[in-house]
Amino acid sequence: MKIILISLFIWFQAIDPLLDKGYEQYDKGEFTEAVKSFNRAIEIDPKNAEAHFLRAMTYQGLALSKLAVADLEKAIVLKIDYAEAFQQLGYIYLVGQAPALAIEAFDKAILLTPEVAELYVNRGSAQCMLGNREQATRDYQKAQEMGINYAEYMNCDP
Repeated sequence: MKIILISLFIWFQAIDPLLDKGYEQYDKGEFTEAVKSFNRAIEIDPKNAEAHFLRAMTYQGLALSKLAVADLEKAIVLKIDYAEAFQQLGYIYLVGQAPALAIEAFDKAILLTPEVAELYVNRGSAQCMLGNREQATRDYQKAQEMGINYAEYMNCDP
C-alpha cells in the first residue's frame, strides 16, 4: 500500500510542474514550447483532461483549430462536466463559422455553468448567424440581466 501511495505522489509531482511550465509558456506566447510541455504531460498521464485542454488552447494560439478541437473533445471524454472545454469548443466553432456546432457546445457549457454570461452572448451570436433572431435576443437579454452589455455586438442587425 505504501508503494502505491508513494508512486501516486511522485506521479502527481511529475505532471503538475509540466502543466505549470506549459501554462507559463503559453501565457508568454511561447506556443511551440508550451505544446512540448503539454505533450510531455500527456505522455505521463494521457487521461489528464486539463493537459488536453491546455494543449488545445495552445494549438488555438498557433491557429491549429483541428488539433485544438481534437484535444477539447478528448478533454470532454475524460471529464464529461468540463464546462471550460465545452465553452472553448463552442468559441472555435463560432469563429470557424459553424454556428450549429457552436450552439451545441454552448448549450452544454450553459447546463454546467449557467452563471457565465459570456456563454449567452456567444450562443446568441451563433443564433444570429443561423437567422434565429428570437433565440438570439433571449440570449442577449439573459446576458444583459447578468451584467454584460456589449451593445454593438448583441444584436442581429447587419
